[in-house]
Amino acid sequence: MSEYKDDKIEDVLVDSELAKMLVPNKFKFTSQQGRVRRQKLLAGAKKLSETQSINDITLAAVCEEAGIPRASAYHFFPNIEAIFLALRFLNAIELLEILETVETGGYDRWQGYLTALIDRCVQIFHNDQTKAKLIYDTNTPDFEGDSFGEDIDHQIVNLVYKRLSERYEMPSFDDIQDTLLIAYSIVNAIFTLSYRRHQSITDEYIQEANTAFIAYLRCYLPEKLPAKKH
Repeated sequence: MSEYKDDKIEDVLVDSELAKMLVPNKFKFTSQQGRVRRQKLLAGAKKLSETQSINDITLAAVCEEAGIPRASAYHFFPNIEAIFLALRFLNAIELLEILETVETGGYDRWQGYLTALIDRCVQIFHNDQTKAKLIYDTNTPDFEGDSFGEDIDHQIVNLVYKRLSERYEMPSFDDIQDTLLIAYSIVNAIFTLSYRRHQSITDEYIQEANTAFIAYLRCYLPEKLPAKKH
């Protein structure tokens, strides 16, 4: 885990509204030993989630897997929900970083770029099933109602809008980013349904996500956006 991502975990645990409910008192641990122990707890939780339902994993089990005394673990995570919240946020950061590598240059039309984004997301989930489990499984820690979750969603939408604007002459209506946010939410809803029915993002639901994503945006974007002249 990079130092940047470790700092991001601290931000979530210290400053977010959800953290205030989980952790009554603010705290930060910046010592190297503290960072290593926190990383071990996160790795232990991730490993257990590969074979168990997240709902069945206890803080005691994570401590045993990580080799960290339970009394010590409380200094870093007050409960199991906080550990999975941190993992959930790390996954969101990684997803955003990977999506940033998808460029519009290889696609003549906006539909191709957006389909490529969905394909890249699915590739991430197929390569690491625990990422999909943490986002889409039932009864997993969620960012709903928390500013960090909203911030991640808006960062992804802002990225999509930026990439499209760099390549195409985008429509200028005021709420276009809200439109993109709704489209993004549609894809998430379809992926959630797929995961909760099949414990994976299936090819059938990938196709459904692509169809719904593009069909919704066609209500607002022309079939062929004019390319920008550079």
